[in-house]
Amino acid sequence: MWLTPPLMLMALSITTSLFLVVSSPSLFISWVGLELNTLAFLPILLSKKNKLTSESSIKYFLTQTLASVIIIGGGLVMMVLQAEFSLVVILFGLAIKLGAAPFHNWLVSIAESLAWVPLFILLTVQKINPLIMVWCFSQMNSGFFNFIIFSSLVVGSLMGLAQTSTRALITFSSINHVGWLLMGVAFSLEAGLLYFFIYSVVLLAPILLLENMNMSHINQLPLTQMKLQGQCLLFFSLLSLGGLPPFLGFLPKWVLLQLSMTFSFYFLALVMVSLSLFTLYFYLRLMFSAFIFGGVKITPQKHPEISFALSLLLTLS
Repeated sequence: MWLTPPLMLMALSITTSLFLVVSSPSLFISWVGLELNTLAFLPILLSKKNKLTSESSIKYFLTQTLASVIIIGGGLVMMVLQAEFSLVVILFGLAIKLGAAPFHNWLVSIAESLAWVPLFILLTVQKINPLIMVWCFSQMNSGFFNFIIFSSLVVGSLMGLAQTSTRALITFSSINHVGWLLMGVAFSLEAGLLYFFIYSVVLLAPILLLENMNMSHINQLPLTQMKLQGQCLLFFSLLSLGGLPPFLGFLPKWVLLQLSMTFSFYFLALVMVSLSLFTLYFYLRLMFSAFIFGGVKITPQKHPEISFALSLLLTLS
């Protein structure tokens, strides 16, 4: 399904938009790259045609169009007035594109109706362009920028506690990670890219496994007939996604905490660590329910074995 010529063309268009934003000398060229990215992602959203994906694609298009209008409006304000207000307007549009809180409702709504692979692309690849533009316009002394970081950390952690859908759980965890990503990009581009790439690797493993098991709800987890080794690999990757040491997901968080302490952001570092405990609770809840009831063979349903490549990816995380 993913090797059809139209989807390959769309993947090439998304890659082109990434290079366009990375190498752009002006805000307008970056904006063109954002638009190309939005249009190229729509066919990937519609790779499985049903009413839910049609609705989610329309929501995605309208939301991204609104954000693009806000960004280009902020660029026009910057060109005419040269005011600090224009930076706030641009960051406002970029926050909508990132799905950062409190502008995250569209992301949760769309994620619920997506297949796992498009969801992974939405939560990772689609954030690269806005993150690079945030790096260009972010200011650590900006109250609005700090508000987006705090609200993403808080909403992503606390709202995830009430979720029973695995897609919603992964999405709210991603919103929490957006707060960390914005913090890393504000410190340096290298720290932000390190966090992003490790987060992408760690996220890919559980998403592929959840797709392999066709799991949409956390109540399905105790009913899966997985071997103990497969369960351990899945839950270790989830704990790595939550940032528990000594797993790989802890490394970028450790780097950002070190930078926060170096630049005397003590309160922000305390908030980041405290709210990470809530995201860990999501995954511990999954673990306990599955390990306690996982040996009970309630249904005869059998799930496919974990492939060697997937095992390798899980082990890496």
